Amino acid sequence: MRIEIFDGHRNIGGNKIRVVDSENDGFLLDFGLNFSRWGEFFEEFLNPRTGKILHDLLKLKMVPRLNIYRDDLFDGKFEDPVNHAFLFLSHAHADHTGMVGLIDEKIPLLMTGETFAVMRASVYTSNSNVLTQLGGKKRRKVNDKDLENGIREDLTVSPGNSKNAEKLTRRVSFPKNIEFNDDLTVVDVNSLWKNELFVEPVYHSVIGAAGLAARVDDLWLAYTGDFRTGPETAEEERYWLDTLGEKRLALSLRTSRFFENLKDKRPLVLIVEGTRVTREENIENTEKDVFENAMRVFRGTKNLILVDFPIRHLERLFTFLKVCMENDRRLVLMPKDYAYLLEMERVEPLWKLTDEERSFVRVYHPGKVTYINLEKDALLRAREEGILLSPEEINLHPEKHTMVAGYWDFPHILDLDERVLNGAVYIHSTSEAYTEEQEIDAKRFMNWLRYFNIIPFGIREVNGNIVFTKEFHASGHVSPQGLEKILNELNPDYIVPVHTLNPGWFVERWGERVLLENVIVL
Repeated sequence: MRIEIFDGHRNIGGNKIRVVDSENDGFLLDFGLNFSRWGEFFEEFLNPRTGKILHDLLKLKMVPRLNIYRDDLFDGKFEDPVNHAFLFLSHAHADHTGMVGLIDEKIPLLMTGETFAVMRASVYTSNSNVLTQLGGKKRRKVNDKDLENGIREDLTVSPGNSKNAEKLTRRVSFPKNIEFNDDLTVVDVNSLWKNELFVEPVYHSVIGAAGLAARVDDLWLAYTGDFRTGPETAEEERYWLDTLGEKRLALSLRTSRFFENLKDKRPLVLIVEGTRVTREENIENTEKDVFENAMRVFRGTKNLILVDFPIRHLERLFTFLKVCMENDRRLVLMPKDYAYLLEMERVEPLWKLTDEERSFVRVYHPGKVTYINLEKDALLRAREEGILLSPEEINLHPEKHTMVAGYWDFPHILDLDERVLNGAVYIHSTSEAYTEEQEIDAKRFMNWLRYFNIIPFGIREVNGNIVFTKEFHASGHVSPQGLEKILNELNPDYIVPVHTLNPGWFVERWGERVLLENVIVL
């Protein structure tokens, strides 16, 4: 067995991993965008050349020299005899999927149906310069015969070279105008690999995350992707059920079920994330804590409330929707966010709003002329549904509304009355600034809050420095304590840490069982 880590080894993000057996058959684990490496050469207005994307990325050593790329991007061949069975996408964050648009359409893409829904919705509701693209507008519905044959409803596979499937054509233009092909199918996951293959959902800050285990040369290898843990006691589970509902409780238990099922396989090798082992953290918030902290703020104000969270974090949207429902407020989405929600519902019905939830959703009509991709359709849909909201309507009853508005949306609040903004509350429910550019953005954002006398929660300025207090944010990654407990219980023979800045943390605890090489042969 050979494990090759091309990226994501001693940094957070950009995972590109390959596993190869003794007969040179292999598969890929994620194909993400390494933001740190990308930022060394590119920025918003400086990108790889449209006609020579792959050439430029190969030259800068941002992608590995493998025979896995589309013919229209690269017509050469490398000295690489491996037959690639599939590419597994663990979840829909760009640092794990951001370069999948380069991959040869003959290589099947394996992911959960939720991940496909998130990626598709993100492409159609953004104007970003990522390379992400997929094939297919919908999954073929799984019928009773499929289920009898072991085909799972929650897994999506692009046809590629899988059995009884037509070739899938995927096209991408850089940096935007990403297109989808109509062909996508659901196949038996075990048809992708000559040995046993095991894919199960895990709990992360984006819905659809999953881990994988595969039998390679008669030994089990597992890959966690990114994950976090949920409630650990029966009492905590009951509280989640009572406050956030059955669907949210089931979501929070995915990680524990993945590792419980993995124990039976006794993996030889576990490729595992270690995002948070760089520092010990005293605060260990969950989505339940975010809900409770937000409830306290909502109950303490009668003014307009502004909340900021990544719309891809669909679970966080449901958290604030629940808070709004408990406080008789309407959650007001920007058109692009409503378009994202509609796409998610269409492709993945599991996360469709109930009639009661939908009655608490409104869509803000921004004062602009041009719209990104599906924004215009979302505005028309909102108008037809009678939920399109003008700034004047918010001005009349600010106490009845909660606007989802982050850094890039704040120009739209200029249409609101200054008396409404004066004393309004802003809740920062997203991650802290990690780069110098993000810190500059955060300081600039504080100017907006000060100018309109908006009261911030979750973020403040102290002696010219931005402090993120994090009470409205739950990390998508497992804590060091939780990770140590999981690894001790699973007890794999070898541990391969990825997605971490501190692989030494693993060595301190498990010594020679920790493998740190870029290429590992067992």
